[in-house]
Amino acid sequence: MEKKKRVTMYDVARAANVTPQTVSRAFRNTDDISEETRKKILKIAEELHYVVNTTASSLRAGNSRLIVVVYDNLKNVYYSIMIDHLQTHLRRLGYSILMLSVPDAYFGSMIYKFAVSHNAAGVVSFLEPKAEIEEMVNDFKIPILLVGRRTLLPNVDYIRTDDEEGGRLAAAWLAERGVRRFAYLSIEDDISCAQDRFSGFSQEIARRGLEPPVAVGVKDDSRRDSIVKIFSDPETAPDGIFCFSDMIAFELLYYTEALGLPPVQIVGFDCVQREIRIPGRFMSLGCDKNVFAQHAAEMIVSAIESKRMGGRGETIRVSLMEGFKG
Repeated sequence: MEKKKRVTMYDVARAANVTPQTVSRAFRNTDDISEETRKKILKIAEELHYVVNTTASSLRAGNSRLIVVVYDNLKNVYYSIMIDHLQTHLRRLGYSILMLSVPDAYFGSMIYKFAVSHNAAGVVSFLEPKAEIEEMVNDFKIPILLVGRRTLLPNVDYIRTDDEEGGRLAAAWLAERGVRRFAYLSIEDDISCAQDRFSGFSQEIARRGLEPPVAVGVKDDSRRDSIVKIFSDPETAPDGIFCFSDMIAFELLYYTEALGLPPVQIVGFDCVQREIRIPGRFMSLGCDKNVFAQHAAEMIVSAIESKRMGGRGETIRVSLMEGFKG
């Protein structure tokens, strides 16, 4: 079947015997057009099944309402939850989103160029920006909000959770339950939130005079082997593990049960069980993700509408939360 040709503003103008500028004014409901003409144009547009080209309209007006949201892992349900909340709050503020999943741990120039090419008003990124982004933001003036991580780039805003405090709370919870051999199971990428969580975790363990934790970096395709290796020597196997994310904690829980590995106390990060009813219970750290997303939405819109590039950072407190029990 041949694709139906899209009706344009020029088609509506011809059918109504007016200029394209008059059609534009009718859709924008300006004062310099009669109510009779406006109703006539809208009626013809509806009969022709005309759909407004919002990208073209924003280009003409210079006021795009599109925000590109960048993340790196479609399988991580934390992103699904956060982006759902973000979309709700951005829609309330009059903006729409374009989701972009990339196989990278960092925000580079190609991603920013993608936002520029789509006439984006702003970018919300779950990936840390590379240094090369600083010059591009200065050139193109499309603000970036980094979510869940921190940055030293002066023209990039960020909002994050208090990851060091999260690490300290994880260590305290494990120690108070008799754990004496600690491990930190994390992604291999050297990103700020992973560093901060391990820093707080190590500090609290040292403060209590306990043996320092073992840090284990894992890749997506080798987590099973990494987890098995942790328990290979019964003399050194940990009895308490702090996981960088709930997704890693779920895999740890699965493999310890499926492979008959020694039981271990687990603390995750993100509290996804508060929104999704996933079997398997462990303690996790996080905050109210809806409130977190609301702050993020308001921050990026404020930057867009004030034309401000960077200079603002916000840290949200975290707490220990148990998974859904109902």
